[in-house]
Amino acid sequence: MLTPFLELFKLMAKSLQEHLVSTEGLARLAAHAQRLLAFQRTLETVLPEPLRPHARVANFRLGKIFIHTSNSAVAAKVRQLGPRIASALTSSTAKVTEIGVSVQAHPSIRPKETYQRPVLPGNQQKQGLTLLAQNLPSESALKRAIDRLIKTVTE
Repeated sequence: MLTPFLELFKLMAKSLQEHLVSTEGLARLAAHAQRLLAFQRTLETVLPEPLRPHARVANFRLGKIFIHTSNSAVAAKVRQLGPRIASALTSSTAKVTEIGVSVQAHPSIRPKETYQRPVLPGNQQKQGLTLLAQNLPSESALKRAIDRLIKTVTE
């Protein structure tokens, strides 16, 4: 009675990788995903450090590797590095003959900042500015700037 339970437990304990490889269709998908991961790791070693977070391998089909970038400046640089990337990505199992680069910008994760109008100076601050302007020489650039500020604040 305990033996069927152990067999069931062993079957359930298989890793996801083992399940993916167990059927033909999923085995091809798993192999393709592993190849893309290997390409991504290699791409990260080839690209300069500032570009690494902005470029990712999207697909590989018939010798053409597709790379998505977060903006056009990174895409231009990846295109410029194309021959170097292609030679680094070519392995014994897959030959990269062409590189396709496209921009796939992701929306910003940060919440949109709302604009808050600055608080205008109160009466006490206006009086202080007026007093400061009165004590400055009349030809002073600072006096003219403070006078403009006072005029803007009181309107």
